Amino acid sequence: TALPMREGASGPNIVQFALLTTNALGERLYTRRGLALATKNARNCAQYLSGDLAQQEFLELGGPRSDRKALDPDGDGFACDWDPSPYRRALAQAQSGN
Repeated sequence: TALPMREGASGPNIVQFALLTTNALGERLYTRRGLALATKNARNCAQYLSGDLAQQEFLELGGPRSDRKALDPDGDGFACDWDPSPYRRALAQAQSGN
């Protein structure tokens, strides 16, 4: 099923990103290098009101291949421990008719 269009929204679609990915939270796909990644991650992630907002900006800034703000130190493609599974479950339920 095609995703509905987002009226007036700009930037990356985190729902579409969630549905196009299949890896688990914490499953490394991208190499991350740098000093004090955990410290930078904690500081930078605290600036977002939600994981969805962090993930959207992460994608806007070139993530998951690029992570200039250390939002994804484990390299799973998900910023600030953002979890794609609720979107994946919703799609699975819709497809099963429940």
